[in-house]
Amino acid sequence: MYPALGLLLLAYIISALLCRRMIAVAVLDTPGHRSAHTAPTPKGGGVGVIGAFLLLFFPMRHLCGLPALTPDSVTFWAAVALLAAISWLDDVYQWSPLIKLAAQILSAVMVTAAILPVSAFSGPTWFLLAALCATVWAVFVTNAVNFMDGLNGLVSGTLCLTFLCLTLPFWPSDTPELRLIAALMTFGLLAFLPLNFPHARIFLGDVGSQACGLLIAAAALMLATPAIAPAIPDLHAALLVPCLIAGLLYDVAFTLIRRTFAGEKLLQAHRGHLYQIAFRSGVPMPVVTLLHWSFVLWGAGMYALLALPPVGSFWFAIAAVVLPQVLWTAFVILRARKHPVGRW
Repeated sequence: MYPALGLLLLAYIISALLCRRMIAVAVLDTPGHRSAHTAPTPKGGGVGVIGAFLLLFFPMRHLCGLPALTPDSVTFWAAVALLAAISWLDDVYQWSPLIKLAAQILSAVMVTAAILPVSAFSGPTWFLLAALCATVWAVFVTNAVNFMDGLNGLVSGTLCLTFLCLTLPFWPSDTPELRLIAALMTFGLLAFLPLNFPHARIFLGDVGSQACGLLIAAAALMLATPAIAPAIPDLHAALLVPCLIAGLLYDVAFTLIRRTFAGEKLLQAHRGHLYQIAFRSGVPMPVVTLLHWSFVLWGAGMYALLALPPVGSFWFAIAAVVLPQVLWTAFVILRARKHPVGRW
């Protein structure tokens, strides 16, 4: 236990040192018409968060009694490293969105291959179907987290709380692999968060938001793949992750649906997310951020109260988690009518 705690403290230190180094490197995020910040601010804080994770992933597996180097663990590590590397180069050189999408898909496929047990499926058709669903999920969540990384502390705090919840040992289908990943990410994000909220000295950048998105998507896949009968997905257990990041997923889904019905180009950059409209209408940035943090705690509480035995209701938990999102949407719409923000 104590060596593992020592590694977690080391993750905190590495993340903090690398984040401060990236502030000195000063790859700047210059504010544009969609930005919430007004002054050029360094980006690349994800180098610290993900760098600490990648450096300590294999030692942490060893200390937790797991085989350090296995084909699955190496594939998983390589997927995160690949997406982080491509995203960091994009932060620096502003590559084509198609290159980023290709990296996301390849990384999602690698994560899926590392988590889904091929031998557990009765045939290649069922495995390919499950792999396709898992890959689409991973790409969607990766992009959702990236899209929502627009206010100080919103994504980093939300994910820090989410990973912290996932370190708890009493969730269904949780595994040592999931808990050690969540613990490393928690301490890495804890080191970054004071540099990003309430006043941002550095942003995560794509290197952080995309890799973190891939890891939280992988957490749901791990919960959905029980040790017994892994070919039958445990959607009840996997529901935990959507409950925790409901604020991020709902905002992205609502915005995509709204823009589709409005006839807007979905691939075009915009500032029409609910959190952006709230901020543009005059809601203070810390209020929006703290509200999204509260969504994580609400989701964890509702899952624990309604989805776990003795209640065990899948749909009650979903309804309870969606309710505050609907209320938040109504508030933002009314707020935008009283304080017009232009086209959104």
